[in-house]
Amino acid sequence: MAEKVRVQRVAEQIRGELSQILRDEVRDPRLPLLTITRVKLAVDLGAATIFYSPLGEDPEGDRAAELQGVMASVTGFVRRSLSRRVKLRHTPELRWVLDDSIAEGSHTLELIRELDVRPEGETDDRAEED
Repeated sequence: MAEKVRVQRVAEQIRGELSQILRDEVRDPRLPLLTITRVKLAVDLGAATIFYSPLGEDPEGDRAAELQGVMASVTGFVRRSLSRRVKLRHTPELRWVLDDSIAEGSHTLELIRELDVRPEGETDDRAEED
């Protein structure tokens, strides 16, 4: 149990540090502002899967592949910076995964709004005024 708590605590620390590194230190013009949504860390702390989402865009197809390539190209720099900030015996290997859950949530909310569902008993005031 204590091991699981430690892994979660380290994963959260890595998430915060990665956010700062990507925002303040990485100078790649192809890289938009990103949100690190989650870090999934292996129990032995040897590998970290980082889920990220670009702000203000819903990348699909070629753009998603381009973002994945950009993330792969900055991995070495980010890992070195992370090793200086987080004191672990071994810095975990970083694996980047595009997280589309924010875009899916926005799309779902948009679909719900399009339904224009009203609670029972509520009428459309605009229709009564005509």
